[in-house]
Amino acid sequence: MAEGRGASHVYGIERHTLCLASVVGNAARNRFALGTLGISEPSEIHLVDFDDDEGVLQSLVYKHPRGVRALAAAPWDPAQLLVVVGGGGGGPPGGAPVELVALPDVPAGALPSPEAPEQPTALVAELRDTAPEAMAPHAVVAHPVAQYREAATVSSAGVRVWDMAQTGPLATHTLSAARHGMDDLEAAAWHPAAAAQLATADGMCVRAWDLRADPRSQQTMAVEYAHSGKVRCLDYNPNLPYLLATGGDDGAVRVWDARSPAGALLDIGNHTHWVYSVAFNPNHDQLLLSAGGDGLVNLESVVSASSAQLVAGMAGSSVRDPPGEASAEDSGSEDEDNGIGRATDGLVAQLDDHETSVYAARWSAADPWVFASLSFDGRLVINTVPQAEKLRILL
Repeated sequence: MAEGRGASHVYGIERHTLCLASVVGNAARNRFALGTLGISEPSEIHLVDFDDDEGVLQSLVYKHPRGVRALAAAPWDPAQLLVVVGGGGGGPPGGAPVELVALPDVPAGALPSPEAPEQPTALVAELRDTAPEAMAPHAVVAHPVAQYREAATVSSAGVRVWDMAQTGPLATHTLSAARHGMDDLEAAAWHPAAAAQLATADGMCVRAWDLRADPRSQQTMAVEYAHSGKVRCLDYNPNLPYLLATGGDDGAVRVWDARSPAGALLDIGNHTHWVYSVAFNPNHDQLLLSAGGDGLVNLESVVSASSAQLVAGMAGSSVRDPPGEASAEDSGSEDEDNGIGRATDGLVAQLDDHETSVYAARWSAADPWVFASLSFDGRLVINTVPQAEKLRILL
């Protein structure tokens, strides 16, 4: 069922969920996909549309034969998803595969009425790792640029890179955990402007890789102790891809400069439990989402680690003033007169719409001011960036 609660819009299902994806390829729709674990009931994939003009949520539900542990949207086709089926951990060689599935009859416009009958997903291909050391993947990431058609699967044994442009998925690279001394490999993120570069998180370490050095991919950066606990998530700044955000079991969110990673550029401590998700805004990179085991979704302003800082520098002005101070040329500005102020680093909003751990927070691919978050109890919450912060960014 869906309900509106002021600035928050809730889509709730009575099923356990871990994964959420923003569906790309449709610039007119705020569309998200979530998968259920199917622990004690058949698993499902829900496609959810949000109309921010009307504040209306609609959905299509697809039956899926196995539980959904993780998923990623396929940028090359808005009706396809990469799905990590339930399980994870050990198992036979190759374990359970990652599936490329199609969602039948997905309309380009608004989704049909809630009474639309459920349909099964359609299997397009399997990404099955047959290497002797292979283990069941627990995560999958698709390169955000559709033309690259690359995906990476993550397991405890390593990261496997797949070329999705072939007749069938073709494994092209392997980052072996054993060979590269990685322990407890958790997550990966694609460099937004390069087809052969990605970052990984293992234990407390964050690494960056250049896959062009195949067959022994070159490590280009490593932060051995990025967090005092396990690193759970990471994301590249889409406009300044040498910047990387991470979240860890210490409750911290940090931003790193891969060119000089000796210390974090920003250290944000607004969570009280493990951080499961971090995401830069794809358009306005001074906005950063995070979500965690404390049930909170935090919207942060990270102006000092964004392209806005560079733009302001080229214009000959400073983005940030010391707290309580303003430059002489700004003291009588129209922005100040209107009470808008200027964007600075800090917490923009802390959302407590969830009652259990929040495992994912994602920006809409259609509207840069819309974002969604998903908690373990099947609660999807859609919010928008506060109007005052939008004005600070745009004016």
